[in-house]
Amino acid sequence: MNALLEIGCEEIPARFMLGLLEDLRRKTEEKLKQKRLAFERIETFGTYRRLILYIENLSPKQTDLVEEVKGPPAEMAFDASGNPTQAALGFAQAQKVSPKELFLRTLGNKNYVFAKVTKRGRPTPKVLQELFPEILSSLYLPLAMRWGNLDLKFIRPVHWILALYHNQVIKFSWGGVKSSNLTFGHRYGKIKDQKSKIKKADFLTFKKILSKLEVIVDQEERKELIRKKVEEAAKKVKAQAQIDEDLLNEVTFLLENPIVYVGNFKKEFLSLPQEVLITSMKKNQKYFPLLEKEEKLMAKFAVVTDGCKNPKVVEGNEKVLSARLADARFFYQEDLKLPLKLRVPDLEKIAFFEKLGSMYHKAERISKLSQWIGKRIGLSEESLNLVKRIAELSKADLTTKMVFEFPELQGTMGKEYALHSEEDPKVAQGIFEHYLPRFASDKIPESLEGVAVALADRFDSLVGAFSAGYLPTGSEDPYGLRRAAHGIIRIILEKKIDLLLDETIEHAYKLFEPVFLGYLFKQGETGYQDFPKIKKNLLDFLAARFKPLLLEKGIRYDLAEAALSDFNDLLDVQEKCLALNSVLKKEWFKGVVLSADRVSRLAQGAPREQVLEHDLVEQEEKELYQLYLKINYEVNDKIMKEKWLEATQTLTKLTEPIELFFEKVLVMHEDERLKTNRLALLKSLGKLYLSIVDFRKIVLET
Repeated sequence: MNALLEIGCEEIPARFMLGLLEDLRRKTEEKLKQKRLAFERIETFGTYRRLILYIENLSPKQTDLVEEVKGPPAEMAFDASGNPTQAALGFAQAQKVSPKELFLRTLGNKNYVFAKVTKRGRPTPKVLQELFPEILSSLYLPLAMRWGNLDLKFIRPVHWILALYHNQVIKFSWGGVKSSNLTFGHRYGKIKDQKSKIKKADFLTFKKILSKLEVIVDQEERKELIRKKVEEAAKKVKAQAQIDEDLLNEVTFLLENPIVYVGNFKKEFLSLPQEVLITSMKKNQKYFPLLEKEEKLMAKFAVVTDGCKNPKVVEGNEKVLSARLADARFFYQEDLKLPLKLRVPDLEKIAFFEKLGSMYHKAERISKLSQWIGKRIGLSEESLNLVKRIAELSKADLTTKMVFEFPELQGTMGKEYALHSEEDPKVAQGIFEHYLPRFASDKIPESLEGVAVALADRFDSLVGAFSAGYLPTGSEDPYGLRRAAHGIIRIILEKKIDLLLDETIEHAYKLFEPVFLGYLFKQGETGYQDFPKIKKNLLDFLAARFKPLLLEKGIRYDLAEAALSDFNDLLDVQEKCLALNSVLKKEWFKGVVLSADRVSRLAQGAPREQVLEHDLVEQEEKELYQLYLKINYEVNDKIMKEKWLEATQTLTKLTEPIELFFEKVLVMHEDERLKTNRLALLKSLGKLYLSIVDFRKIVLET
């Protein structure tokens, strides 16, 4: 038997819907398990005015619960002859068991009487009367509202509740509304909130009934229907629809019954940059742009209406879009009156982060850091000059009216205005590229000049934010720091950039020193004294973003942790993980892991690393030290050549000598001189193993 819950609300903002539906599914699963109700599957569906929960094959009652209930101490429960006393009899009676069923358990140093009690499961309808309100009250609400005289809060005021288990109404009251078996159709047109009785908790039947009432409740079905109708509408005018998935997801939750029309706008607006027109259509109006071949924009758009069957609705949409595009044209024309380079001083008026100066200061730091990075990655003098110019102008478009209206066009408008200002096309392209990647699936910069500025921009943001304490918490990332970290990792890996992280972080930090002094950072809050901590926190942050990418490549979790334990080079970490991932189960590799673990555990107490040859007295330690000197050279030579597998295989030469050393030589000798020297030898060996990965973190499979 199935359960069905529908909450009818006032209009829920589309941006909250996916989160609400996922939270509804997750909270339901948690609470069903808590209530001992077995089920096969949980699904959630929704539109902007309804949240729907469907539980398939929900058991008719709770599973019985067997508990062990503690009673009186054994000494009070039984007399000297072992017969139950009144205390035991009373306990047995209270638990509704026979005195013969009582048993003893020891807690601490004392024996107690226990009874095994079976708590019978309640019928599911009774449990759901409590459970449904609990689930609704537990949902995370990004915005909450109160209405009427109620203390209860929800995402929007509730208008109706449908609650069924099989063919039975689950009766409860929540949000000032009593549950029933009634649902309501589309809010507009002939249907206009027409109600219908749902006789049984069957989702397919429920879906069909609402479909007749012009509501498509399954968001995936609605989404694909929108896609299909937009594409069909585009074909009719010999166009191709540009369907942005984020926009499609948003539109899916803006309506219940999609009907698509094609509208037009004046061709004179096509003189504006294409991205301006597309952004205005998507952001302001939620329209889908229509393109000709070769991705050229047409003076047409697709608009998705909610159940409106009157084609005249297009005229209103055309008028609104025309006004929006006229505004965009005004912004564009005004912006062109001032060359991009003359806008740079205005960056003084735009704050970066509190305590970290203005965007003007940021652009200056990016210029210096990007040139430093450019030299590290081998750029020519000509390219370094381009890098300098790109960085100087990189943030200038933030002062424009267009970017103020459409922040997502930063970089795009910078490129456009740079070309109009007769800057080198490579500079214009670099201004655009330094913002890449803007999101997870976005492309990365193509030019190395763009790469240098993109990395500098992100390192500057991360170092500044970590220095000033602007750290992301939970799922919140208001300053885009996770995105910046992902950008650094992707650019370095995909462009194969050889860049040491600690050096780059340190150089970026030094460029902030004038800002730190200007704001008189308090000692112990942020400032020079905290740099080692800031660097460690930032490296840990980058490692946390990098690890999932390694796992996606099939790297085993423990190897990823071992490689990231003390990392400084993203490319090295990736290459050594890819090299070692295939040998984790090899016997020789297990020997390396065991040797590294044994050596490292004892080496932790070593007061020094230097080994004194004249203090080596046993043959085994002398031989091990000489072998170490040879292997150390071989391993480091292979590491320099990035031959990680060969370097690790070389360590196998140490496996048997180390085993023999521990068998024949007493490390913790009573002679402090011998003990210290042997610990130093182990510390040197441990450092050699760590030069590849922290083998101690590798989990050996038995």
